[in-house]
Amino acid sequence: MILYRTQPKNATDFNIINLTTKENMWREISGNREDITTLITDGSVVDGMLTLSGYQNILVATSFESTDYTGKLRDRNYRPIKSAGDHMLPLVHKFNESEGNLYVTKVRNSNNFYTDLYDRFDIASVEVDSYFRLDGDLKMKTDVKFDAVVLLGSESYKKGKFSASDVKKKFAKYCTEDFDLIDVYRNDRRTLSGGTKSITNQRERMIEAVNTPTKLYDARTGVNTRYFDEEFGDVFMRQKLMYFRLVNNLDKMNKYYRVY
Repeated sequence: MILYRTQPKNATDFNIINLTTKENMWREISGNREDITTLITDGSVVDGMLTLSGYQNILVATSFESTDYTGKLRDRNYRPIKSAGDHMLPLVHKFNESEGNLYVTKVRNSNNFYTDLYDRFDIASVEVDSYFRLDGDLKMKTDVKFDAVVLLGSESYKKGKFSASDVKKKFAKYCTEDFDLIDVYRNDRRTLSGGTKSITNQRERMIEAVNTPTKLYDARTGVNTRYFDEEFGDVFMRQKLMYFRLVNNLDKMNKYYRVY
């Protein structure tokens, strides 16, 4: 959304994000963090995929704890660490006015970089006692019936493989009968098993959005190297690295974004 111009607003329409909007968003969220752009990139791609799927009520099971990041949210190559960038999803959804009611789980009395931002921008929330883990319990109070649940970097107490159907059962009482479980996970401590739904259509349309009007991603080579070399040369390495992160999000989507 910061690095490209066209962002999905719903399953059929797209927003054109002008420079003023980008600057306002960056300034309001950044808090003087130099890594904010690359974090927003991860969240923008995930929000685009959700928005293109046409969900009406989305529950985002958050997992961000400051102790997991030792003060740094991205590495030296401007790649967000773990799910630090994905947690920008609710903020992108808000700023883009994406369709679909989005709620985040909020641990009682929690206080960190993201809970502060969610509160500041009035992101709707559902209180929980602790962050959700795949092999843990889930208790919430809400009258909303969700048609999508997003596991945003959710871990497990034990390492290993877990059944997606078992995890879905824990959310079933809070959801519609045919709800989707979306696992956004970039770590390697655990895996989910079970049949996944195709995201090909949404991915292709997200690529189309990113490539409008400038082609940044090439389906065959991954990166439109001609654009990067001509636009940035060897001078602006930071910008280059952030664009590489953007196209990597598109290229590797089937590995970190899975729908059950």
